[in-house]
Order: sequence, then C-alpha cells, then structure tokens
Amino acid sequence: MKHNRGFTMVELLIVIGIMGIFMVILSQVFVSILSMKLRSEATTAVAQDNVSVSNPSTLILTINGVSHTYSLENNQLSLTVASGDPQVLNGLNTQILTLVFTPFPSLGSQQSVQINLTIRPTIIQPGGATGERHLITTIATR
Repeated sequence: MKHNRGFTMVELLIVIGIMGIFMVILSQVFVSILSMKLRSEATTAVAQDNVSVSNPSTLILTINGVSHTYSLENNQLSLTVASGDPQVLNGLNTQILTLVFTPFPSLGSQQSVQINLTIRPTIIQPGGATGERHLITTIATR
C-alpha cells in the first residue's frame, strides 16, 4: 500500500488564502490602533499645556522689582526674567499660534488681564485634524 505524504496544491492554496485574509484584517486593526495612538498623543499634549498656560502665573509681571516677561516667540511661549535668557514654557509637542493679553479696567486695587491663546499639537494627526484649542482666561491680582 502506497502512502502519499504531503499536501495537495488545492490545500496549500486554501491555507494561503485564509492567511491572506487574516493579514488584511490584522493590518487594518494595526493601522486604526496607530491612528488612535497619534490622536491621543496630540490631545494629551494640548491638554497638558492647557493646564499650565491657564495658570495665573503666566503673565507679564513685576515681582519684588524684577520684571517677568511672558511672550510668544517662534510659536513658543517663553518667559524672560529681568534681562536673562528666555525659557520655553509650552511642551515640545505643541505650538502657541496666537497669544493676546487684554487689560481690563481695574476694580479698586485689583488689576485684571484677559489672556487669549491658540494651542496646536505638532504631532501629525490622521485625517488632517489639527487638534487646535482656543483658550480664554482672565486673571486678576489680589
């Protein structure tokens, strides 16, 4: 009795076809996971700067006679104390597109300022979404 060992050509083609279908499905899942990861990183980067920029300490101030200048330079929010070197305040993955300080009329001894700014992540998002956020906050001295 003769025993044929091995697979027929039809069996091999069926296995290759099934493996191809699995590869297509898995590649689509991988691409969607990668897309969600990039979108999440961009959103997180903007949210982190949202908290730090909304902090009342981000303004042009004179503290104990020392000038603290907050300004927008090359899409980076920077702080210069007295005449020292500027320090970048926003994260590496974000850019500040606009920054406008608008003084409000004083209320007694309080001085108040409205801060308008637009933050955009530098991480490229799929689908062309910019992830920009426009923030408006008002701060006042005590």
